[in-house]
Amino acid sequence: MEYFPSKIAPFTLKLLNLLFVSDRKLCFPAGSPACYLLPMPNATRIKKSTVRAEPNQSPASTFNEAYYKRFYLDRETRVRASQDHKRLADFVFGYVDHLQVPIRRVLDIGCGLGHWKKEVARKYPKAIYTGVEFSPYLCRKFGWKNGSAADFKGQGQYDLVLCQSVIQYLPDSQARKAIANLARLCRGATYLEIITRMDWDEHCNQDVTDGNVFLRPGKWYRTLLDRKFRNAGGGLFLPKSSGAVLYELEGPDPNR
Repeated sequence: MEYFPSKIAPFTLKLLNLLFVSDRKLCFPAGSPACYLLPMPNATRIKKSTVRAEPNQSPASTFNEAYYKRFYLDRETRVRASQDHKRLADFVFGYVDHLQVPIRRVLDIGCGLGHWKKEVARKYPKAIYTGVEFSPYLCRKFGWKNGSAADFKGQGQYDLVLCQSVIQYLPDSQARKAIANLARLCRGATYLEIITRMDWDEHCNQDVTDGNVFLRPGKWYRTLLDRKFRNAGGGLFLPKSSGAVLYELEGPDPNR
């Protein structure tokens, strides 16, 4: 199926305000689980630390009740409030609509407490939502399908795949499999959020961000993603088979 926008929608002007940043004065807030990017005026709050090449313990072992209470529920330590989730969802859905990708089936890998489920129901009430979670605790609590980004089989392909702050918790071999698996599952668009080494050093508020992850350079991810996707900017990736039109300046410079 091919999707061709007939004209540049007014939404494009708002989109440009989010995607094109002047002198890094604004960082679009990302973050769940346990990631929050600071606007530069608050940069003095960022605490520098030595980058870890790998977590101190298996990340999977931390996805228990205490983890979600700290990073999601406690007002003093949670990574974002409900209005932040809505703002991010509005951005992702707005861009997908601008590209005229119809949304009938949504796959949310690493669905956590179900923030995306609520936003999908608000924007696409007729869409079929599938939530997948690695945490046994959350699967018991919310009834999610148990699985990993690296090996979830799914049922066919999905119009929108959401994978927010998941892949940095996987070791290299599993992260490679996850990116390939996301490409296999996606027929419309994939939203990805992944903390890199630079993000941890320069952008993340380390007071509330989980640093017990695999911190890899952005180039490592781009090399893998470029094999399967077209980068549409703003964390949105289109499978190579997608017919959605990207104007020249809406994606990265192909010569870089």
